[in-house]
Amino acid sequence: MMKKNIFALMMLLIFGAVGVSAQMQEPVKWKFEIKEVNQYEVQVVAHATVEDGWKTYGLNVPEGGPVATEFTFEDMVNAKEIKKPVEVTKPTVKHDEVFDMEVPYFKHEATLTHNVRITNRPATVKGYLTFMCCDNETCLPPTDVEFEFQVK
Repeated sequence: MMKKNIFALMMLLIFGAVGVSAQMQEPVKWKFEIKEVNQYEVQVVAHATVEDGWKTYGLNVPEGGPVATEFTFEDMVNAKEIKKPVEVTKPTVKHDEVFDMEVPYFKHEATLTHNVRITNRPATVKGYLTFMCCDNETCLPPTDVEFEFQVK
């Protein structure tokens, strides 16, 4: 009985450690800022720093490929999204062996923007960016990164 308990405890510790190390993996880090375009429009700027050996994907990924990077706006006050998001950093487009298709991706860094109309001040610009990243061996599940700005 004691051996079974020790074995179970060891397995818990091993699998627990594996789970913790997997959760801590964050090869892409995002920073957000907001820029005034004019009194009626602001621009959400998302800047990614991508670790060596990893890549994150562009805004326009073909169906059947990896998850495209995407802005989602919700719970905004006195603001609404306009236009389409823009890849300020030009993605590399190459054949991806894993997905067997041409895929736009970013290595090292990426900057994306999305404009928002301000209908009245003060306003709240709020949402999240969804992205996926892969290296040559594995892909991490899609991740959401939240942002929120007060426009006075």
